[in-house]
Amino acid sequence: MRLESGQRVHIPGKNVPHWVTIDAAIPNDGGWTLYLRDDDDVIHKADLSASEVDSATVLSHDGDGNSPRVLAGLWTQWMAAAGANANATLLASVPLRPYAHQSNAVYGAMLTQPKLRFLLADEPGTGKTIMAGLYLREMQKLGLVTRALVVAPAGLVTKWQADVARFFGGELRRITNDTIQQHGLSDPHDMWIVSLELAAVNPNVQDAIRTDRAGWDVVVFDEAHRLTPTAESFHRVGRLLAMTTPRVLLMTATPHRGSEYLFRHLLYLVDPDVFPHPGMDPKATFHQIKPGPVYFLRRMKEDLVDYDGVTKLFKGRTAHNEPVPLNSVEYPYYQEAIDLVDEYFPSTAAPLAKMVYGKRAASTLHALAETLKRRRDLMGSESTVEAAHRVDPDDVDEAAQDEARVTTEGQSPLGQRRRRSAGSWRGSSHS
Repeated sequence: MRLESGQRVHIPGKNVPHWVTIDAAIPNDGGWTLYLRDDDDVIHKADLSASEVDSATVLSHDGDGNSPRVLAGLWTQWMAAAGANANATLLASVPLRPYAHQSNAVYGAMLTQPKLRFLLADEPGTGKTIMAGLYLREMQKLGLVTRALVVAPAGLVTKWQADVARFFGGELRRITNDTIQQHGLSDPHDMWIVSLELAAVNPNVQDAIRTDRAGWDVVVFDEAHRLTPTAESFHRVGRLLAMTTPRVLLMTATPHRGSEYLFRHLLYLVDPDVFPHPGMDPKATFHQIKPGPVYFLRRMKEDLVDYDGVTKLFKGRTAHNEPVPLNSVEYPYYQEAIDLVDEYFPSTAAPLAKMVYGKRAASTLHALAETLKRRRDLMGSESTVEAAHRVDPDDVDEAAQDEARVTTEGQSPLGQRRRRSAGSWRGSSHS
């Protein structure tokens, strides 16, 4: 073995510190005379005979390792040890290998906040459910979360339960009307899920899931864009839970939807002390708000890479808008449809109605006429929540749900007075 200046070595039996640096190495009859510098800058002398040379250990690499990988390994070992002492065991023991962007969100942005109030707005398909599950698992390991509630659209409840079982080995127990009647929430089970629709229409469920009764440490809202005032009953559930639970995680791929008014309502649920209530006038003018990373995270698929920082997780894509101008026949019908919204819809429902009517008019006049006919026949026949669930029980067609809400929405008080004074409809095109 050749020894030389600058090497880090361990030499047993020579009364020197465990690891030292060779300051000078002098050959001596097949052995070596070494001058060794310890970490306190003290010099030690050691003579190695030829038979002792092989007992020395040379550190081949020092200081040039991959620091992120080392830290990740240390974090993994620490969390594995912490999991052994977790009081809640639902999500504590099953390993999961998340993607880099999922780890960054959970370990870099969310777990660093003991009282998380957060809007996770990554694009669809990026694994927001996985990120929420990781967050819940790690918070359980740290002993900061015991009871958690997930609020999701009815069509996603089963998927949530399956994902938690698959990736985390735990059980999300579903809250139903029977659960409430049988006082099931008194069960010490720590993880529950309730459909947004049930919570919106069932007062017994609303009363039972209140945080002051159920003791939630965190509530997770999936498809959180549904909590805005365009759906009053959903909005009421959001306020009921978000305003009283210490930790809140809202998840949606469409946080803005082209409306600063709706976006601000979501941010108000995130933290009402930081983001004031925007009022109930959807026509109000707001400057664009840009929440900081403490409260908001949104990433596009094309920006997501693997742990090497280079390999793209999703293939590239391009998108562009194609203008479709309305002709002189179509435009008056389009404008009249929009005017009908202002005249007959409640102010909270008007933005969604304008969007639906506008899309139908820009598509074909036949599509607009069919929507208006359904509005004429179904207006006020059921709640907008029930209508949306009826047309799309699997919660996969947001456009169909939007039209169902618009066609069943009740009239504004002004519209009702005008209708009574007119005595009849002015035509089937009126809402």
